[in-house]
Amino acid sequence: MSVRRYLTKSRFKLALECPAKLYYTGKKEYADTKKTDNFLQALAEGGYQVGELAKHYHPGGIQIDEISHQAALDKTVELLQEEKVTLIEPAFLYNDCFIRVDVLVKDRNRFDLIEVKAKSFRTEDEFYNKKGGIASSWKPYLWDIAFQTWVMQNIYPDCEIHPYLMLADKDKVATVDNLNQKFRIRKNKRNRIEIVTDQGLTIGVLGEFILTKVDVSSAVELILSDQDNPEKNARNDQLLTFENRVNQVAKYYKRDEQYPTGIGKQCKRCEFRNKKEPEKLSGFDACWERALGENYNPAEPHIFEVWNYRKSDKLIESGIYTFNDLYSDADHFKDLNERQQLQVYKSVEKDSTEWFADQLENVMDDWNYPLHFIDFETSMVAVPFYKGFRPYEQIAFQFSHHTVHEDGRIDHAEWICAKPGVFPNFEFVKALKQQLESDEGTIFRYAHHENTVLRQIQKQMEENDQQKYGEWIEWIDTITEWKGDDKVKHVGERNMVDMWTVLKSNYYHPFMRGSNSIKAVLPAIFQTCSIIKQKYSKPLEFGINLKEMILWQQDSNTDEVQDPYKLLPDRFQELDLTMDEVVLEDGQIADGGAAAVAFSKMQFTEMTELEREALRKALLQYCELDTLAMVMIWEHWNSLIK
Repeated sequence: MSVRRYLTKSRFKLALECPAKLYYTGKKEYADTKKTDNFLQALAEGGYQVGELAKHYHPGGIQIDEISHQAALDKTVELLQEEKVTLIEPAFLYNDCFIRVDVLVKDRNRFDLIEVKAKSFRTEDEFYNKKGGIASSWKPYLWDIAFQTWVMQNIYPDCEIHPYLMLADKDKVATVDNLNQKFRIRKNKRNRIEIVTDQGLTIGVLGEFILTKVDVSSAVELILSDQDNPEKNARNDQLLTFENRVNQVAKYYKRDEQYPTGIGKQCKRCEFRNKKEPEKLSGFDACWERALGENYNPAEPHIFEVWNYRKSDKLIESGIYTFNDLYSDADHFKDLNERQQLQVYKSVEKDSTEWFADQLENVMDDWNYPLHFIDFETSMVAVPFYKGFRPYEQIAFQFSHHTVHEDGRIDHAEWICAKPGVFPNFEFVKALKQQLESDEGTIFRYAHHENTVLRQIQKQMEENDQQKYGEWIEWIDTITEWKGDDKVKHVGERNMVDMWTVLKSNYYHPFMRGSNSIKAVLPAIFQTCSIIKQKYSKPLEFGINLKEMILWQQDSNTDEVQDPYKLLPDRFQELDLTMDEVVLEDGQIADGGAAAVAFSKMQFTEMTELEREALRKALLQYCELDTLAMVMIWEHWNSLIK
């Protein structure tokens, strides 16, 4: 018996990005990078807590727990017999469009349709762009609620449908402590996420509302009346009326047929592009092969891989799809900047030699010993952990610090605070200052994150007690840069050096494939640097969590040098946990996003002390490798110029 295929609100949002995606979604044979990413993002940002908090803002609301479509529809119809009722996740079906509304408040012939989102909101936020259409940052949310409104209007043509978004209001302040921790996460017997709350949790215990219900009737009407003008070079589906667009994509999805969408810049961020799972198919390649036939070779570097290039739509219009095409077209190749030309040239010519600018030596001459390399791990959640804080305020819970002395010695220090309910930021700054204030050595960060975090904590200190924290407020100014109220850039006398900025202007390795991420740079230099090989193919003689590890290793089957991040030990082996329970790939923390997830889990997830300690150790080893990676990049540059 075949399962009926409905166009749900999540699939409608997918079709807005590109209707071709509907053919690939939910099929196990196709790779889907967002399947895990969206789940981890919801964990890291607190999306599950936002949803549960919204339910508690509607006391007396009746939850529709039925999972099957028909059972949920039947239960909804039964409960809507009441003149006044509030329903949580009621189900509605119109033609082939099926929706489950987050919160529905019925008062006779009026329906308040409330879509709950973890997205941040401020009173001055604008839903519209300069041309009067929906602003791009709000399109996914407003078209989503417009779709639900359209379904409801067709089912209940004689009723008033009032659409709202319920959002995390950054102008509101939590008036109770541990608000986030009142909604703990666990997986039930069906392996589904569920929220656990204290028995008897009432709306009065939650303090002042931090979620705001925003009336979006005007924006929804703009969309439903086809006044939200499509962008330049719009796809065919974007030129249809709202109703025709819904009906068309629903028809193709129901039949499980590929929607006839052409290739374009929308393909660049396609989650169905397969790079890591050889056993699965690539929806991206399938679309391009269908459009170009023999002119498309998935093995060749794609124009989307050109670093920081934003005119890919013009290249596609000119029939340029690969690095080879681009290199052969003199006019378009000249349009690239020097760094982009270097990337394309080395790829096409199979030139694997690295490049560094003559000025790199002069840049490095300005650096003073001892050299300090720092990295922060942070979290920003929708529902605050602490009283007096707003949604999405910065939390800095960990730093790693490597010091390179002029005689070649390397030291490592670290700091972490991930105890549930303990606000770490001010102690974080105090500990960091203590680490860095004993000399005038150059301090290094990688990208803007550390500078941004320190400026945000400085503001928190000023709002909390400027006199009490004056010493640390002033110190933050000395090692950061910022724009003042006068819009002029200010630079502290010991401003951190951004290695990412130095790298962009002065260094390139073909194995980086155009990426400047430290996760791309480190494996690249591991492939070619004899200094790194000689030093790190032996047990590490310094450090805390990585000491005695051998970080330079070759794969015994392929002889390829392994990515050191993938060598981090699995801290969960002895705990008998599945990957789903840990929600970290292979039991490792492999990037900053996973670190934020780990911190969030330690705050609001029910876990044993063994599990908590395993997460803490995983955080420490990951962050230590990040600053050691910065040291290794510096060591490699130092060997090049000497």
